[in-house]
Amino acid sequence: MTNNLFDYHLHSFHSPDGNMGMETIVERAQKLGLAEICITDHVEVDASFGHEWQANAETVAALLDDLNRMQEVTNGFVKRGVELAFPDNNPGTVEDLTRLVKPDDFDFAIISLHQYKGDSPFFESFFKERTLAEAAASYIKWINQRIREFPTEYYDVVGHIDVVVKGSHTCADPSLSLSFFEEEVRELFRFLIDKGKSLEVNTSAYRTLPGNKVHGLDWLTLFAQMGGEYVTIGSDAHRPEHIGYRLQDAINLIREAGIPYLATFDKRQAIMHKVK
Repeated sequence: MTNNLFDYHLHSFHSPDGNMGMETIVERAQKLGLAEICITDHVEVDASFGHEWQANAETVAALLDDLNRMQEVTNGFVKRGVELAFPDNNPGTVEDLTRLVKPDDFDFAIISLHQYKGDSPFFESFFKERTLAEAAASYIKWINQRIREFPTEYYDVVGHIDVVVKGSHTCADPSLSLSFFEEEVRELFRFLIDKGKSLEVNTSAYRTLPGNKVHGLDWLTLFAQMGGEYVTIGSDAHRPEHIGYRLQDAINLIREAGIPYLATFDKRQAIMHKVK
């Protein structure tokens, strides 16, 4: 591959909050010169954001049909991905989700926290009695609780650990600092590294930060110091103009943090690419 521009977090119309056709995603990604993409539509079993978020056997089968078709017609440029959400028992459970998907059906899987005990960074209530620092710490604390309930064979990375910056806060500059949640991310990073898992660098948060700012150097440096050898990168795009968004900025950040590799995936096996 001529570059390390891998967009490994993309949503098509198969996600309740997406509307892009897979062909549209491929056309835009190839026009941008990306080396490889992974379409990672939501598969969730809760109704916290509405009943349309409750996946079933038919919706998962339709997603897989399209992913398999796109992988074939693009000669492997498209990888088959999924973004699984920690169930909030509203009404779905971990068991409901793991019965719905088979790990071997995908090349790559993200596990993400979108809500917990009826609350979410996207709800105003989440920030009602929390500062941004407290919100960031609470969010990672919740991941640490939930991830121990979820079978490790179902996911490869934890998604968007900085998602609180996109929530209903009132901060003009919601940049996160390691000091906000160092204890919590240390616990998460230790768990992931020990289990052979990793995290993604999700560039969608950069759209919320002022100017051309990025954040995350301090916690990514900590990840490297603790033994983290690779991450994935993704735009979390739901619209064509966000595909490939600031991936090079993410790569620059990863290099500066001392993480040696980016990973792509094939049949759930990580393929390492030296950070250039």
